[in-house]
Amino acid sequence: MASRRPRRPNNNNNNHHNQSSNQHSNPSHTQGYFQGSGYDSDYQSYLSDPQQLLDQQNRSMPSAPPRTNEELNLSVLQSHNPEVKSIQSIAPFAVVYTFSPTTRQWEKTGVEGTLFVCQLVAGSLGEERYSVFVLNRRGLNNFDLPLTHGDNVELTEEYIILKSDSTSDPSNARPSSDVRIYGLWVFSEPPPSSTAETRNINAQVIRECAVMAGHSLKLARERLEAARQNGLHAAATAASTTIDPLDEVQGSAPMGRQISLRDLFGQERAQDDGWSVRAHSQPTQAQPEPAASESQDVLGDLFRRSGLVYRTGPNS
Repeated sequence: MASRRPRRPNNNNNNHHNQSSNQHSNPSHTQGYFQGSGYDSDYQSYLSDPQQLLDQQNRSMPSAPPRTNEELNLSVLQSHNPEVKSIQSIAPFAVVYTFSPTTRQWEKTGVEGTLFVCQLVAGSLGEERYSVFVLNRRGLNNFDLPLTHGDNVELTEEYIILKSDSTSDPSNARPSSDVRIYGLWVFSEPPPSSTAETRNINAQVIRECAVMAGHSLKLARERLEAARQNGLHAAATAASTTIDPLDEVQGSAPMGRQISLRDLFGQERAQDDGWSVRAHSQPTQAQPEPAASESQDVLGDLFRRSGLVYRTGPNS
């Protein structure tokens, strides 16, 4: 009878037993094995803390109020021209032409873009000022032309014609010799488009602003001239407070009497003569007169004695 061979030990069971025994004998290892997911969650929460802090700060800070298109356009214009005060009218697209005296034709200036009719700050004389500004899309040079008078604006079927004769000094009423003529072509579509009346509206606004600017400048110059005249009148009044000698003599003379040179200088000459006599005349000492009475008495005494001798004789 064959003998039975002993069964080989199952290594898998031993390994499973060793692992389970190690798990029961070393609880820290078991806990470390399950801490992986917890560490990941803590790490995620740690990374999200700055974002949460920023979100809280953004909620606590007041948000800036939204800016309108007009405010944005005004800030852009003021970056190019700080004297812009407000916007009166806008055209979405316009092209600037200039009239050439040699060719007698309209030529492009290379400026095209949004057109703005602007009100500027008051001038040096306190006058109202307006301008036409075209923000160039094709270059850095913009079109900025002041509106000075209603006669400098002309409306045609194709262009808004502007004449430039402004000077840097508003107190100078003489026009500049450098006169240029510009033509503004404003884009407008036929009705019922929203831009159908864009050209007509901007043309009327440009004309009205030019008329107001010219009228305001005229009044400012009149005020300046009146101030000058008042200054001259005040200077003349101050100078007239000193009484002239001629006016003094005329005031003392009766009305209707003509003043002669003798009357004018007679008083001063009399005063000068009196002062000269007093200054130059010296008191003279009285000279002793000859004693005529004494000589006459001596002679009479001699004559009387001689007559007495003659009458009586020497022996008497």
